[in-house]
Amino acid sequence: MTFPAIKNINLTQRTNNTASIVLVMVCAYLFLIILRPWESISYLHGIRIEFPFAVMMISVAILAGKFRIVRSPTNKWVYGLLGLHFLLAPFAFNQAFAVDIGIFYAKLVVLYLLMLSVADNERALKLLVTVFVFSMMLYTVHSLWEFYNGRHVYRMGMVRMVGVGGYLSDPNAFGASLVLSFPFVYALLRTETRKTIRMLYYGYFGLGIYCLILTGSRSASLAFVFLLLIWLLVQKGRKKLLAVVFIFLGFGILWTYMPEDKQERIQTLWDEDVGPVGAHMSAEGRMIGWKVSWEMFKREPLTGVGAGGGNFIGYRTTNHIDEFLGIEDQHNPYSQSHTLYGQVLAEQGILGAILFTGLVFSIGKSAFVARRRVLGKENMPGFFNYLSGAIITSLLLLLFLGIGGHNFYRPLWLWLAAWSGALLNIVQGGQDVSADGR
Repeated sequence: MTFPAIKNINLTQRTNNTASIVLVMVCAYLFLIILRPWESISYLHGIRIEFPFAVMMISVAILAGKFRIVRSPTNKWVYGLLGLHFLLAPFAFNQAFAVDIGIFYAKLVVLYLLMLSVADNERALKLLVTVFVFSMMLYTVHSLWEFYNGRHVYRMGMVRMVGVGGYLSDPNAFGASLVLSFPFVYALLRTETRKTIRMLYYGYFGLGIYCLILTGSRSASLAFVFLLLIWLLVQKGRKKLLAVVFIFLGFGILWTYMPEDKQERIQTLWDEDVGPVGAHMSAEGRMIGWKVSWEMFKREPLTGVGAGGGNFIGYRTTNHIDEFLGIEDQHNPYSQSHTLYGQVLAEQGILGAILFTGLVFSIGKSAFVARRRVLGKENMPGFFNYLSGAIITSLLLLLFLGIGGHNFYRPLWLWLAAWSGALLNIVQGGQDVSADGR
């Protein structure tokens, strides 16, 4: 009579082991797409190791029953945006390019699906966030190493640090990636008891700020100030006063030791007489990008011009949008929108704007509801409280950076959707809080 029970126990154990393997593979894939070794390591150039790894990961996930849609408030918006890419592709300026962008977005959605599926307890969710942070650490160290070995760009009259690889590596995108990682470093730091790991987190904060200065990115610098203001607002009592003193002292020290060309780059935000002419034209170009985007939206409100920068630029130049708006020739017509909100409206029309707005609100609401439930339960892990705060903060930073950047296809949008959905599921009791499921 005991043999069937033993068989069931063995089957359950094998299933749990396979599920753990899927979690490890998802973490490894997250590590790969952040460091992108096929772009950043010369010996691996052209060897797209992520594709066969992704196929293997999906195959194992299917066998383990982890390739499945898990209930989450963000699902309808994520899958709705995915479907919209292919629904609107026939109406795009360049249909083939729109399909390619849809396939790229589908890859991001697959990782979203897997993250939401494997993050069914505290240990798994924390592991995903930890892998993200440590991957960013290695990415930043590698980028700094390459910078000191001569890899940089010369723009706006200054040497500017870039990230290794090609994707999201330009100074503004790299600087934004650094700032966007800080809230999660803070969440892990507040719950870490090992001194060595805590020192690594503190070290990354310092390294990240140093690299942020080297990028010369005004948008990322403003986002960092915005982040500090958020942290300041959530402090209470004496902590708020101490935070004000610390921030002012920190800015004073940073400004004193900041290279002169980087100081001038920041000063261009408020002083038109400082810095090269190109710096002021760059800021003006973002306003022009919004005007161009709005004109495109008015012409194609239902379908947009097609997903991706290629469609935006192609439609812009072929239809002479700049000439119609009376934009001077000195501005570059071969550029994208440089604003998230113009990007979504111009490329995907009103339906894209509705779905994207729904995604933003569902991420924020999921994190807020999870945070409220965590604070109402004494036995909930402290990490959940800090993680919900990190998700909300990072979401606000993405929206802030979107004012001056077309960041719709940054993967972090869907990672926040997955992490907020998983957090809400765990906190609501739909899934296990502990690592072993008890």
